[in-house]
Amino acid sequence: MSVKAAGMGGGMDINAMVTKIVDAERAPKQERIVKRTNEVETDISAFGRLKESLDKLKTQMYDFRRNEGFAARTTSVSNPDALGASATPDAIPGRYQIDVQQLAGAHKLVSPGVDAEASLGSGKLTITMGNRTSVIDVPQGKDSLADIVRAINSDPKNPGVQASLIQDDSGARMVLNGNKTGADNQVEVSVDAQVGSALYQLGFKAGQANNGMAQMQAAQDAKILIDGIASVSSATNTFDNAIEGVSLEVAQTSDKPLSLAVEHDRESVRSTITSFVDNYNAFFRVSQAVSQYDPETQQGGPLVGESVIRTATSRLRNLFSSPIEQAPEGMKTLSELGVTTTMDGRLEVDNKVLDRQLRQNFNALEGFFGGNDGFARQLEQVVGGFTGAGGAISNRESTLSEQKLRLRDDQRELDRRMENLESRTMQRFSAMEEATSQMRSQLQAMQNIMPG
Repeated sequence: MSVKAAGMGGGMDINAMVTKIVDAERAPKQERIVKRTNEVETDISAFGRLKESLDKLKTQMYDFRRNEGFAARTTSVSNPDALGASATPDAIPGRYQIDVQQLAGAHKLVSPGVDAEASLGSGKLTITMGNRTSVIDVPQGKDSLADIVRAINSDPKNPGVQASLIQDDSGARMVLNGNKTGADNQVEVSVDAQVGSALYQLGFKAGQANNGMAQMQAAQDAKILIDGIASVSSATNTFDNAIEGVSLEVAQTSDKPLSLAVEHDRESVRSTITSFVDNYNAFFRVSQAVSQYDPETQQGGPLVGESVIRTATSRLRNLFSSPIEQAPEGMKTLSELGVTTTMDGRLEVDNKVLDRQLRQNFNALEGFFGGNDGFARQLEQVVGGFTGAGGAISNRESTLSEQKLRLRDDQRELDRRMENLESRTMQRFSAMEEATSQMRSQLQAMQNIMPG
């Protein structure tokens, strides 16, 4: 008679059995976490796109208001190579005649020609430019022109003079260049040395007849004449506010007066308004994409039913159609500026109306866009109520982020529970395997003592 052991001792794979049990327990819970995590991440992404498109509108209007874009000025000149110009909103539009009579110059001196390494004699050079002075000691043995050039350039108290050596048919010459333009920045060199020495020939003082050094370029101011009446000087080639709100940069003298026009920067404002329309339409497309239901596919955007989108769109449309009280008559609403709402909710520009307003009523733009109660500020406040701290969209993003964190906690808890389940199940199966093995051994022993 023979007896066989069955069950756990039959060669079953315990690891595979434990894995199947744990997987069966994990699957529905894991599926729920993954599904909900994907939904939350999709919603966060959708709100992020919505917020980004709204903030773009807000930032554009903030910059336009803060930089007074509605008061921007543009300039044009008849010869840009000779005269450059820029204007701030303070500039009054108008036309001017600018005669560039003289460019600013930095003082430039040159010494008589000598052998660059020849001894010039000992002494001192006192170099002055403006209100700064440098004293250069010239000792015996370090008294060549090359030595003096090095001493001037390395002096920590150098008043702003660059020394250099040039060679011509007469020998080496030292050139002194002042680093600042303007009549007040003349370079003077006084020499304390033996009269008649070569070193003594390095002196220079403006208006003095017996200077050793020669003047190559005078220290001079730039000079312009505005409209044949106003003569203006500048230590540099830049003139700030010679005309209020206008900066002029002269580069060449002129044979005849140059024409300068200061005008409203209509094109810049036009570009801002059309860009605003484009930015709103981009927001509108995003809001439609994330919230509409498609009956054909029977699928909706991730934010279908979210009231915050309807509220934001409604608030903006109300602003677009409401009059700006501080604005002048004829430019109180966007539609009077040439911006209207289409049947499907987008904005569009009537170029004829916009161009006419920019041409005829440019000064009225500040009343419409500017100030704390103007269109730009009101739009910033509307959008900020949704995207700013405590705003509806920001709050929804915070809520979703908290849900995502909780789902991560759920995932960690599920992983912990499944590890415990796997451990307990493995222990039970191992115990059963051990018991089965013992039973099999006992049966085998009984078979061995039973008669065959």
